[in-house]
Amino acid sequence: MSLWRFLKEIKHGPSGQFVVISKSIGSFKRNVYEQLQKIIGTDVHWYSGKQEMFIWGRQIHVIGASDERSESRIKGPTFMSAYVDEATEIPEAAFKMLVSRCAMGNAKIFATTNPDSPFHYLKTEFIDNNPDVKTWKFFLEDNPVLTKEEQEYLKRQYKGLWHKRFILAEWCLAEGSIFDFFDESINVCDEPPSYAKYYIVGVDYGTRNACSFIMIGFNDEVKPEIWAQREYYFDSEKAGYQKTDAEYADDFLDFISDYPIKEVYIDPSAASFKLELRRRNPRLVIKEAKNDVRNGIGVLSMRFAIGNLKICNECTNLIKEIQGYVWDSKKAEKGKEEPVKIRDHAIDALRYAVFSRWGDKKELREITQEQKEFELWKKQKKMNSPWAPPRPQGKPMHFLRPK
Repeated sequence: MSLWRFLKEIKHGPSGQFVVISKSIGSFKRNVYEQLQKIIGTDVHWYSGKQEMFIWGRQIHVIGASDERSESRIKGPTFMSAYVDEATEIPEAAFKMLVSRCAMGNAKIFATTNPDSPFHYLKTEFIDNNPDVKTWKFFLEDNPVLTKEEQEYLKRQYKGLWHKRFILAEWCLAEGSIFDFFDESINVCDEPPSYAKYYIVGVDYGTRNACSFIMIGFNDEVKPEIWAQREYYFDSEKAGYQKTDAEYADDFLDFISDYPIKEVYIDPSAASFKLELRRRNPRLVIKEAKNDVRNGIGVLSMRFAIGNLKICNECTNLIKEIQGYVWDSKKAEKGKEEPVKIRDHAIDALRYAVFSRWGDKKELREITQEQKEFELWKKQKKMNSPWAPPRPQGKPMHFLRPK
């Protein structure tokens, strides 16, 4: 609905520069550009080199705002309209700069978001008691396309904090246990559920702190598709001595021997250890892990909740850390959602591997056999969309409402 309203602004709004802001160019393509193609077909054109989009002859700038440096890309121009995708993911400085650049005449900002912390700047400074802002809250039941079965399926995918935000649309505080739904009888297995087509390894490197390797098996023909099969855990504080990069490399190569390792995801700060591993074994595919803590925790939570990630019981340190993993209440009160940084090394290794390998991929929406069967059923049923098909080029555009 927000894109339909933005199209109306493009068609009938004031002259001047328009802009679309998303956390990344990739998320812009998925959440904005591909959806616009479904609505207006070939009337939308995207030029990746210039990072510009054209709709009915109007130039629209596209900006990825993944960190505070993106503020400088917004500074300068005066915009008559802006569309912000997932506004809570946009850095505060960048969003405030956008507001200052949309202050002329009838300029408007259209933004979509999931709820976040009640202390998030977007809520405290722009949504609450702001006469210049209009907000709408939507639930699954408001979606005219979703059937009752689809709604119930989606509700089952989230637990705890994410259920409150993504399903109940509550701006709620992250507090207490992060994996409060974790149940050993459900989420822990005595042995791997199947043979693995391949393995990946997550590494949280530490010298003074503990160092952990987590080996994860993958097989998309069984449920769960992924499982933590083995762990390595060395706590220098308990051992009373520290290991060198060379000693850790010896331990790592012994840890993965006889296993088909597809990729290794290592703590981004462990540059010297990555260099040592590449020197020892040039065939290893070593990648820098994506260290997105909150989204990484969200991906782990969803997979745990739907039973598509299990931990083998020999990973004792990982199981203990999961059960004791809690939100930092002091930081939460300041609007920052971070876990307490105590005994989290095995969890970090798991998060590095799972989120880096599967976190940003479409297959995340197809991770249970139940959903695969459900998607097949939807195709066979050929559900009709209430929206009009892409309009033929040259004909006037009409904004339609669902029947």
